[in-house]
Amino acid sequence: MRRFRISILLVAFLWSSTTHAALELVNGISAVVNDSAVTFMEVQTFSKRALEAAARRSRTQADFDTESLKITKAALEQLIDRRLIVQEYKSTGGTISESAVDDILKKQIKREFGDPITFSKMLRQAGRTYESYRKEEVDMLIFGLMVRNKISQEIVISPKRIERLYNQDQEKYRVGERAKFRMIVVEASRHARGEPRKIAEQVLVKARAGEDFAKLANEFSDDARITKGGDRGWIEDKETSLAKELKAAVFGLQAGQVSDVIELGGTAFVIKVEERKPAQIKPITEVRLAIEKQLRDQERDRLQTAWLKRLRKKAFIAYF
Repeated sequence: MRRFRISILLVAFLWSSTTHAALELVNGISAVVNDSAVTFMEVQTFSKRALEAAARRSRTQADFDTESLKITKAALEQLIDRRLIVQEYKSTGGTISESAVDDILKKQIKREFGDPITFSKMLRQAGRTYESYRKEEVDMLIFGLMVRNKISQEIVISPKRIERLYNQDQEKYRVGERAKFRMIVVEASRHARGEPRKIAEQVLVKARAGEDFAKLANEFSDDARITKGGDRGWIEDKETSLAKELKAAVFGLQAGQVSDVIELGGTAFVIKVEERKPAQIKPITEVRLAIEKQLRDQERDRLQTAWLKRLRKKAFIAYF
């Protein structure tokens, strides 16, 4: 079904139009945070990529209108939060030296745009100035600094809390049967008809005679893993990334065994399973870091929400 395209033109209009009405629109005020205004242009800049993605997804104008409203509302709230944090930083006497900002932006521009000319072209296309870009990036630096100082440093995740969550959510860490294997692939597209099977059968004889499978893969395999000796790593029996015939062969072998030649679409395969692991719940040693990160992220969100709620409570915020 044809995607709705007028929405994309609408997004482009907000960025490229230079009519008087458009300028009034982008310079309009969306909200006032204490003594600082958040403009419509700031909201559009902040939500530009999300709006463009919404335009591509939208099938009708109504779809786009609904989604764009949600996006811009969320963007406005995030900008208000950021403005409050920047104001809090400045009220405590916090400053970032001009030279430090210049150095950071210089490196960032080189990393993201390659050179100043490309960067300047991007600014012109977006209807922005270097000053507005610089201000936005400084605000982001302050935001990150304040979050680290006010929130991240306060977070301490105890080992007992990690163990408690692990015991509560053990099913989350259950994995199916796993196998570590190597595979030799003799591509049909690289050989005459019937040759892949002949080559694979020769390889099979050598492999079952005890020759090093990795070296055989380096010599005979046509796929991209020849430099790794055909190493495919671990696969779980629930995975679907491997053809079902090949996966059946993998899990039909014990560690150290080599499969018969498997032929699919003229391409021939030989598999050797190196290790097997039964279905199990991952031990806490394997998932401790992931659980700690989960808990840390949750705690960061909780503390940040509470902090922003306090900042909003004592601030003057007006919407337009």
